[in-house]
Amino acid sequence: MNQALEIIRLLGLAKAVRVKRRFDEALPHVRGYAVCSCLWALLETGALDRILAPGGAAVDALRAGGRLDRRVLESILTYLDGVGLVRVEGGQVRPLLKLLRLMAEPRGFFELTYAYEPIFAKLRDLLTGQARYGRDVERRGKYVGRGSGQLCRTLPYPVLADMVRRHGGRVVLDLGCGDLAFLLFLAEAVPSVRCIGVDVDAPTVVYAREVLAACPHRGRLEVHEADMFDLAAIAREHPEVDAVTAVDTYHEYLSEGEEKIIGLLRQLRGWFPRALLYVGEFCKQPHEKLRRSPTAFLEHHLYHDLTNQVITTAERWRAMIAAAGLAIVEEKVFDMVGHGYFVVR
Repeated sequence: MNQALEIIRLLGLAKAVRVKRRFDEALPHVRGYAVCSCLWALLETGALDRILAPGGAAVDALRAGGRLDRRVLESILTYLDGVGLVRVEGGQVRPLLKLLRLMAEPRGFFELTYAYEPIFAKLRDLLTGQARYGRDVERRGKYVGRGSGQLCRTLPYPVLADMVRRHGGRVVLDLGCGDLAFLLFLAEAVPSVRCIGVDVDAPTVVYAREVLAACPHRGRLEVHEADMFDLAAIAREHPEVDAVTAVDTYHEYLSEGEEKIIGLLRQLRGWFPRALLYVGEFCKQPHEKLRRSPTAFLEHHLYHDLTNQVITTAERWRAMIAAAGLAIVEEKVFDMVGHGYFVVR
């Protein structure tokens, strides 16, 4: 109390209250950056998952297992203890409920943001034109896949799996399959389905095959390195495909113009004439709506804008499908989360 009175005597009551209030307002912004940076470092070194294991982990084991600097590790853990995410006692660190909740459904948000962290590290250079995305800086592809896969389990995967099941899909070809996150979900949700994944990135396909080797449904899944704009060979090998899925894949090419996607949809119809096309895509939220209700789509739109990815509206997706000479047989657009789903014939 004496210290507070001394501050009030020096600054005056009004100024003392104003300074305290403004620092309190600033703290969540600064703390969010610090917390994310600490969690990302633990995530990348594997320490985070060891902390999240039942019973937590010994600090010495964390340090030795990841060859981590003791002082830096202890600094990070002390900070996370202070903000109520872990408890460090007796040489052990264990996760508190707040961290367990953050690393449940929202974990994908942390991983996806980590994928874009290199962009923010170079943001000044991008802003001044000293750096260009794609030439001087890239996002972390591994964490784009991991983060997106985690987030999509909350709604996109259940919606598309339900659509495939109800429309009788039996042999599913997934475009841009990444680490097989959607196909693994689908194989579990629809036991009768057989799945084929294609991805153009060779290291991703290698990783997907490692994932597949440990999967209990591996007898019903396969993965190929292939460009989704050139699937003639896959079509000859798998004429039985009756469902072609793409989850948040097509928008990656919209920066080259809508005709790129329109042409692909036409080609898919030619390659797989028996198949329904299942499209799950982001649908741009009006900025006025986000201003009124600043959801995580503000960050989502920022990440995509900074990396030259185009997010378009549900109306434009409908127009592209029509321009390809195709018809929508079922549609679900969730404006509240900025995502749309189309079954196309």
